[in-house]
Amino acid sequence: MKQTVLNIAILTSVSLVITIITNAINRWLFSSNSVLFIEGIVFIFGGILLLLGSGGINRFSQRAAVIAAATEVISGKEQPKPSEIFRRDAWKPKGFTRLGLILIIAGTLMLILYFISL
Repeated sequence: MKQTVLNIAILTSVSLVITIITNAINRWLFSSNSVLFIEGIVFIFGGILLLLGSGGINRFSQRAAVIAAATEVISGKEQPKPSEIFRRDAWKPKGFTRLGLILIIAGTLMLILYFISL
């Protein structure tokens, strides 16, 4: 339980620092506060994309399936079937969980700050 609370505190504090720095830069560069709204939305969408990550069947999966099938035919030894390779590679998410959560929280804080400052 302590570790979870500590992780949440760290994620929130880093997000708060990012929000404060972004707000300071926006106030220095721009006179309007509407940029904070746009950046908040971009941070949230970027965080969601980082959480999703990458994965799935790609060219390397197809090549591995072809090579496995050809190796089994040539050597006569049992190799993983192409269907097994595709099943294994169907979805292997490789997301950046912490960075994604930090960006989502920072984007939410930016939106809150924008609506408070209206």
